[in-house]
Amino acid sequence: MSAEPGYHRRGEIIGPKIYNLLSQLSPSTYSETTPIIEYWIEYALTGQSITADDLVKRLSPLIWDFRLSNVEIARFLKEFHDSPHRSEQARSFVDEFCSHILLWFAAASLEDIPMRTDRRYNGSPRVVRNGATGFIQAASFVGCIIEHGLLSHELVRQHIVKPLINHHYTHDDINGTGKVARANAVYRLFIIAGKTLLQGLLEINDATACLAMLEEISRQHRTWIKDFDPAKLKVRSAPDFPCL
Repeated sequence: MSAEPGYHRRGEIIGPKIYNLLSQLSPSTYSETTPIIEYWIEYALTGQSITADDLVKRLSPLIWDFRLSNVEIARFLKEFHDSPHRSEQARSFVDEFCSHILLWFAAASLEDIPMRTDRRYNGSPRVVRNGATGFIQAASFVGCIIEHGLLSHELVRQHIVKPLINHHYTHDDINGTGKVARANAVYRLFIIAGKTLLQGLLEINDATACLAMLEEISRQHRTWIKDFDPAKLKVRSAPDFPCL
């Protein structure tokens, strides 16, 4: 039976092991921990202990965890992917992982984001985890992998901003929580990856709509978006970037 212990369940051990190692990354632990993570990912994938798809699913919840260091995880993924000694299975895993994160974040953008909850809401399971805090954390994670060049520009154009600025707010969005959470998510994205997003990657209309959202929310909820200065976020039209 599948519930019994045994070799066939090895992926259930390796997945959480890699998750825990990634969650421990910080500037002080980076050099010590990353070789161990590299080893276990390569071991798991090349030894067929777990498929790339399954490992992606097991690690993707990292994006909602506000206790983690997005910068260090994104740095690791970039260096791991670009290593000349990396296996094709491992490179493919990083590509799938980053794409999955982006699409999960885009799907969460469709929801009326609660202040805090991971429970069922109005009879349907939530896509977003950990409420507004988790959603804003996910935006930071996505911003970091964009800035490290781990997503194709076409994917970013299609999925990163349009779901945020085209949401239909309902009566369930009590006190404008969802709109405020989206504005904070946009602000995080622009602060982290603004050089890429605002300097020609996004369509000019989408970028302008984002800035309008930030200005509106900063006027209505100043305590939510601290130190917002639209002058720091300059939009410039430029030729399209090539897809990565």
